[in-house]
This record gives sequence, C-alpha cells and structure tokens, in this order.
Amino acid sequence: MFNLDQAITEWRRQMIGGGIKAASVLDELESHLRADVERQMRSGMNQEQAFEAAARQIGKSDLLKAEFAKIAGMKNVRTAQVIGIACSVFAGLYSLLLVPHLFTIQELTFGQRILGLGAVALTLLSIASLRFSYRYLPAIRSFRARKVAGIACGLAGFAWVLIFANLLPNVIVPFFLNGGASADSIRGSVLIGLQHASPEGFWAVFMIGISLLWALALAAVLGGIAYGLEEAARRKYQNEIYV
Repeated sequence: MFNLDQAITEWRRQMIGGGIKAASVLDELESHLRADVERQMRSGMNQEQAFEAAARQIGKSDLLKAEFAKIAGMKNVRTAQVIGIACSVFAGLYSLLLVPHLFTIQELTFGQRILGLGAVALTLLSIASLRFSYRYLPAIRSFRARKVAGIACGLAGFAWVLIFANLLPNVIVPFFLNGGASADSIRGSVLIGLQHASPEGFWAVFMIGISLLWALALAAVLGGIAYGLEEAARRKYQNEIYV
C-alpha cells in the first residue's frame, strides 16, 4: 500500500543524491511538494497518483532549477580556471612593472616602443577577455577532456615562461649580442646602469626586454584560453538547466 511519508522520504534522498543537501532548502521543497499533492488529490487523483504528478511538477519548477544551478556553479570552480587566472594575472602584473620603461628610456626607438606596447596591450586584452572569451570558445561537454585541455593551456603558459627564462641567457642574449655588444658590456654597464653602452649595446638590451614582454603576452593568452574553456562549459550547462 502506498505510504506518502515514505515516498517523500525517498524523494528527499534523491534530492540529496542530486546535490541539494541543505535541510532548509529540502524543507521548502517538501512544503511545495506536499501542497501540490493536496491540490492534485482535490482534483480527483488518489494519493499515489497525486504524489507522482507533484514530484514531476516540482522537478520542472524554477526553485529546483535554481538550486541545481547553484550547485553547478559551485562545482565548476575548476582547477583550469584557477590556473588560467593565475597565469594571466602574473603576466599582467609583470608587464605593468615594465611599462614605465617604455616611456622613460629615451634611447628606445619608435618601433621598439610600439613592439613593447603591443605586447603589453595583448597581455591586458587577454586578462580583460576573461569576462567574455567563453563566447568564442567551444563548450567541451566531456569533463575529462575539458579538464585536460584547460589545465594543459594553463600549465603551458607557466611552462613557456620557464622555457623562455632558459632561452634568454642561452639563445636570445647571445643572438642579440652578435649585433655588436660584448657580453661584458651587457652584464656590466648596460644591465646595471646603462651609462656607457654603445648604441648597439642599447639595441641588444632593449630587444631582449621586448622579447620578455611578448613571452609574457603568450603566457597570458594561454591562461585566458584555459579559463575560457571552463567558463564556456559552465555557462552552457547552466543554460541547459533553465531550458
């Protein structure tokens, strides 16, 4: 024989299994459920039929959808998003520390200033795009594939900075020093004081600094992609809840 209290107890277990664990929320949902059962019974249904109809109806309600949306939001604070934000913010802050030099060093050519400011602009755009980049990125439905792609992009940003740090003394500096400055002049007067460097020495140091800005810009772009992939999936999931 159908027992309404037992049916409601089982229904609450199902809600808990779905992620709604707060007793106050469950009590409110149960109150709506019982009221709907009574209404259905007054329309001529027996108790079992009324319960089934009420459970179906409350499953479509805005209240239940809102609770599941909150749960989805909390679950979707993903590792990839945290890594992406950290990567972008690190690149942005470091770039901003270098921006004043693009205006105060008189020996910089116009072309070098444009190159440096272009890298900084790309970095800041990548940070700003955290608010809207999800619109242009695919919503990967597979959690595992999305997690791998997002974390890979985020870690690639940090890895690129580490790779660049290794390339800087071993590849980039020797390449630009071939333009005419000696290693001793770069390490001494140029990097520390810039008082007695030749024009070629200035050029080498400036190009090394600009290459650093572009390395940070790439790290910020990768961090933005990592964040955007997770955000695109999260928003798509929330939209489906409200359909």
